[in-house]
Formats: sequence, structure tokens, C-alpha cells
Amino acid sequence: MLTRRRITLGLLAIIVVGVAFTAWQLWRVQRDLTAANDAAERLRSSIDTDDVPTRRAALGDLRTSAAAAHDHSDGAWWGLLTHLPVVGDDVTGIRALSASLDTVAAGGIQPLADAVDDLDGISTGGAVDLDTVTALQQPMSQASRAFGEARADVADLDTSGYAGFLKTRFDDYVDDITTYDRGVRSAAKATSVLPDMLGSAGPRNYLLVFQNNAEIRSTGGLPGSWALLHAEDGRLSIEQQGAGSAFARLDKPVVPLTKEEDAVYSDLLGVFFLDANFTPDFPRAAELWKARWEGDYPGTTLDGVMTLDPVALSYLLRGTGPVAYRGTTLTADNAVDQLLSQSYLTLDVAAQDVYFAGAAKAIFDAATGPIASPLEFVRGMSRAADEGRFRLASYDDPVEEALATSTVRGALADDDGTDPHVEITLNDATGSKMSYYLRYQARVTARSCTQDSQSLLGSMTLSQTITSAMAAQLPDYVNGAGVYGTAPGLQTVAVRIYSPTGGTLGDITLDGEKVTYEAQPLENRQVATLLVQLDGSDDVVVNWSMTTAAGQSGAGTVGVTPSVVAGSKDSTFRSAC
Repeated sequence: MLTRRRITLGLLAIIVVGVAFTAWQLWRVQRDLTAANDAAERLRSSIDTDDVPTRRAALGDLRTSAAAAHDHSDGAWWGLLTHLPVVGDDVTGIRALSASLDTVAAGGIQPLADAVDDLDGISTGGAVDLDTVTALQQPMSQASRAFGEARADVADLDTSGYAGFLKTRFDDYVDDITTYDRGVRSAAKATSVLPDMLGSAGPRNYLLVFQNNAEIRSTGGLPGSWALLHAEDGRLSIEQQGAGSAFARLDKPVVPLTKEEDAVYSDLLGVFFLDANFTPDFPRAAELWKARWEGDYPGTTLDGVMTLDPVALSYLLRGTGPVAYRGTTLTADNAVDQLLSQSYLTLDVAAQDVYFAGAAKAIFDAATGPIASPLEFVRGMSRAADEGRFRLASYDDPVEEALATSTVRGALADDDGTDPHVEITLNDATGSKMSYYLRYQARVTARSCTQDSQSLLGSMTLSQTITSAMAAQLPDYVNGAGVYGTAPGLQTVAVRIYSPTGGTLGDITLDGEKVTYEAQPLENRQVATLLVQLDGSDDVVVNWSMTTAAGQSGAGTVGVTPSVVAGSKDSTFRSAC
């Protein structure tokens, strides 16, 4: 006969066995994930060193460990554990992470590894081998699908209740897989349109605008110089070069501005080539540049407009190797300082424009010749695109359609959907090259959620890395000489804060003091413009509040103007809903 004591002991035995079995299962998954992480590190290192045997072994180990982690965290027992209090959400996270990693290892990494092997043949005889590019399209598309599925496995899980060690690991993985997914998607789209862009179906002409980060603009920097690129059968050449300042100020905008654009940016947006990128919406800036360029050079119709900045050029130099120019060897480590600082200290204005154009041509020649490391060059282009330093507006319908949702377009959307997007831009208001000494960081957090509308808080810190006394001793062309009202040694920056589409701006403070401003409407957003003056002493802090539109209950993104410092200023924030 069963007694209460026997029943209790039986239940305790079942619980002990269950706990032991679960602990064993967790140990196996932990072992598998650790092995997968070690294999991923060896894989990354072997790619950097071009160690093919090690790369193949690491890839095999990664696929085996990821598959084991997925297998050991799958099944009815793990499904049951997800419903338990306290630990259920942690188990859900482990299962999702394991499944995501298995998807990447099984379907994403191998095609990318195959693509790396093909990169060595991508440039031959000073031209891009279009057959090689075409062959890359299938593996890149396959990898893109796998990374997209892997990101979807983990993207929408709430990690706030996870155990500390798991939360950190999971959040880091989500950040990494999101970055990789975005990069692989961009690469897949690039390989799909590259043959057409490089003239496989006929000659193409592009206006390449070089942005000078030392005089900051919303999309990165002053459009100080330009080059006309000609592409035909995979071969790229520079046909013309010139300075942005050579385009005279017009009496009226080159294309009509909207009333909203005129109120936010003034007519300078359309009458002055150097100010067309006051707007962060790159397709609009490109439209203005295109119209102005074709007005002055009517013999050539542009198939696209693209931009690069010196920081992007430094990334490309890691692939091309050092480039000698006028007694200087430009490298990935010194190019930004040489182009945006040292040249200003030794050359006058006209000579500096010539120097910059010549340096850009030298780097271009290296990029279209034999490349020391094609992998590093592709990485450099990808990084430049990811950081907003390489942008492209195409007027070839198939290319534009393929790039419609790509970050390389740099479009400011007029509808954020469910995921709010905040934009923060900076424009030099000093008339100088003092942005070389400008540093800034911005972030946004979601404070609360009411009926699918989120309340957001934003903060931005700005500083100047040189004292006003030291800056006052710089050449007039660098410190501005007070021509536009800012005393030499100081710099004035126009900071613009754009609400999410359909959202509203709230209170704004500057160093704790409330700012009186008028919110301007622009493409279903509200925009506030602040003039911030820096002198190299204390940091200046801007704080603000804003709300999203109803229905914008998802995680958000923050777009910030690229700076003279390598890296991205963009960020994301978690939903409060």
C-alpha cells in the first residue's frame, strides 16, 4: 500500500532526477556554445591571416558545435522547461540563441568563406572581373537569407528577466548578429547591382563627392571636391575633377525647395553646392548636387551620385596598402590627419584643394589597380557604408530598386512603421575647419509606453579637443577668423534634432538651462535647431524629451552625423512597450 511517505519520497526522487537531467542538459549546451565561440574566434583569426587550412578546420568545428547546441536544447523536455516560473525565460533564450547560431553556421558562414576564396580574382588588369562578381551573387544571397533568419530567431526576445551572465551573452550576440546581418545584406545587394553599375550593360557616369569632415555637414562633411567617374565593362576611370567651391551661389534654388525645407535649412540648401547636404536625407542632397553639376556640365548625364570621406578612404587603404603622394606616404593610420589637419597647416586654401584632389586620385588609382588585400578592401567599403561614410543615389531603375531598402541610400524615411527613428545632425556654423577638433556622443532611451506610443529621453555631449587659446593660433582658414561671427578659437555647431515620424518634441535643455525653440515640421517629423558654442573647456550637454507616434512600439534607432573619428555614432534603444 502506498503511504504518504512513499509518495513524497517518490515525488522527491522524480524532482531530483529531473533537476539532475536538466543540469546535465544545460552543461552540454554550455559546453557546445563555448566550443562554438572558440571555433568562431579561430575562424575570424584565420580569415584575417589568410590561413586556409585553419579556416576550414575552424568552420567545421563551428558547424559541429552549433548543431550540437541546437540539438541539445531542442525537444519536448526543453519545451516543458520554458513554461516554468523564474527559469522559463532563460531556457527560451538559450534555445533561441542555439537555434540562431546553428542557422548561421549551417547556412551563412560557408557561403561567405567561399566568397572570400573568390575575392582574389575580382580585380584583374585594372578592371573588376564582372564574371567573378556575378559568381558571388548566389553565395552572398544564400548567406544573407541565413543571417536574416538567425537574427529573426533572437531579435524580439525580452532579456530583462534573464540571469546576469546569460543576459550579457545574449545581448552581445543580438548586437553582433544584427550588425552582421546588416553588413551581409548590404554586400548581397552590392554584388547584385555591381555589374550593372560598372558598365556591363553600357557606360555609366557617377559624380563622386568627397566630404570634408573637418567642416561638418549633416551627411558627414563639406562637399569640398568632386570627381566624375566613368564605368565601362568593369573598368573605372576619373574623367574630371573639381572643387565644390567653384560652383557659384545661385539667385534661386537649383530645384524648387519645399516650404518646410526652406524653413528648416534656408534657401542655402538649394543655391549653394557646399550646403546641399545640410539635409541628412542623402537622396535629396544627391538630387541637388546632380542638378547643379549637370547645369554647369550639360554634356554628361549622371547615372548616380556617391560620397566618400577621408575616414572611409583610410578604411580602403587597409586593402590597397600605403599610397605615396607628393613626398608623403598615406596609410590607414595617418590619412585622416594628413588630409584634414597637416595639409591645412602647411598649404594655402587653393593649394590645399589641389592636394586633397590629388590624394584622392592617388588612392583611387591604387583601388582600381592590383589590391594588396581584396578582403580588407571589401571590409573597408562595407564599414564605410555601415557608418554612413559611403552613400549612393542611383538613377538607374534596376539598381535603385535593388537598393531601395539599403542603408547605403541614406534616406530619411517619411514613415517609421512600428520602429521609431530619431535623427541627430550637426552642421558647422563657424565657417571653418574646426570640426577636426569636434567630439560628440548621443543616445536615446525609451522611458515609458502608453497605448503603443513611447516617451523618449535624449542626451548629447559635445566638446572641443583643443583650447580656445591654441585654436586661435591656427591659420585663419582653420579657425574661421571670426568672419561669420564666431571668435577665433571657438566653434559654433548647428545641432538639429529630428523626432520620429508623427512624433513630437518636448523640452530641450542646454547645460541644464531650458531652451526656447520653435519646432519646425519636416516630412511628418518635428525638427529643432540649436546653436552650440564650444571653447575647449567644459563639455556641453544637450538633453531633450520626445514622443513617438501611436503604433511605434518597437525598438528604435538613432542616426547621428558621421564625424572625423573612425567608428559609427549611430545607436539603438530598446522598446519600453
